[in-house]
Amino acid sequence: MYVGEFLCAGLDRSLQSLLPWDIPWQDPSHAVFFVAFYGALGAIGMGVMAALGRTLLNLLKKDSSH
Repeated sequence: MYVGEFLCAGLDRSLQSLLPWDIPWQDPSHAVFFVAFYGALGAIGMGVMAALGRTLLNLLKKDSSH
């Protein structure tokens, strides 16, 4: 195996989109990258939803000090 194969530079195909069903999962480097990518997006999304939820709960409290 040479460095081009390891870095996916030697691939003859290109990705059409970042959607999970368009990714060639048989290539381990794609799988590792996109699992990390979607994991990071999921963590960011959960953090945003938690912040939004806490904000809404604080706004709806009757004894709010704002």
